[in-house]
Amino acid sequence: MGGIIMAEEIEYTSVPHFQEILNYLPINPEDKEDINDYIKNISNLVAINYKYEQYQFAYFGVHLIYMTYIYCTAWKISQIEPERYKDAIVFARPYKGREDDLQIEDADSVFNYSLLPEKDISRLFRIIDLDNSQIENVRYLVDSRNNMAHASGKIELANEATFEIKTGSVLNSIKNIHQCMDKSIRKWFEGVLLSFCNNEFEGYIDPVDLISEYMIQSFKLSINELLVCNNMSVSLLITGHRGFEKKLKAFKKDLNTYCKNEGYID
Repeated sequence: MGGIIMAEEIEYTSVPHFQEILNYLPINPEDKEDINDYIKNISNLVAINYKYEQYQFAYFGVHLIYMTYIYCTAWKISQIEPERYKDAIVFARPYKGREDDLQIEDADSVFNYSLLPEKDISRLFRIIDLDNSQIENVRYLVDSRNNMAHASGKIELANEATFEIKTGSVLNSIKNIHQCMDKSIRKWFEGVLLSFCNNEFEGYIDPVDLISEYMIQSFKLSINELLVCNNMSVSLLITGHRGFEKKLKAFKKDLNTYCKNEGYID
C-alpha cells in the first residue's frame, strides 16, 4: 500500500521528456484491454525509479511505454490500411511456443503484438513510409534495452544526463513515426467525417459523443493524433460534398471546442 501512495505523490512531469511521450499514447481507450491501467502502473514505476535515481530501471519503464506506442500504432495501421497490412504481416513469426496464440491479422488487442519479436514489428511501418534509417532506429532502441537488461554486473545507465539522452532518443523515434502516421490519421478522419454526415454511426447525433466514444475510446487516439484531426481542414471535403457543408463545419467546431475544454490547445 505504501508503494502506491508514494507513486501517486510523484509528478510524471519531473521525468525528462516523459509527459511529452505520454501525449502520444491513447487518451482514454476502452477498458477491456486494460491499456489505461498498464500505462498508469508503468508510469508510476518510471516516476518512482527516477525520483530515487535508479535511472536504468526508470528507462526500462520508458521503453515499455515506447513499445506500447509501437503496438498501438501497428494496430491503427491495421485498421486504416487493412489490405497493405495483411500483405505486410506475412513476415510475422511469433516467439517459439506461442504460434497458436498469435492473432494479429484481426488483432482484438494491441498487446497481441507482444507475441512478436519486438524488432520485427517495425517492418510494418514501411506501410506509412517510415524510412529505413528510422526503422533501424526502432530496432536499435530494442537492442540497446536488451543489452542493459542482462545481468552483466554493472549498471549501464547510471546518471541523469544519460537517462535524459536515452529518453530523448525514444521521444524522437516516436515523433518520426507520428509524422509518418499523419497522412493515415487524416485519411481515417475523413472517413469518420463522411460516415457521420451520412448517418452511418447508429445512435450518434452529437459529434462530441462520437469524439469521446468512437475516436478516443474505440480507436484509441492519443492527444497528438486528436490534434492532427483538429488541425485538418475540411475545405476539400466540402468542395466534394456540398450537401455536408453544415455538418462538417459543425463537427470541426465541436472538435476544436473539445480540444480546448480538455486543455489540449489554448
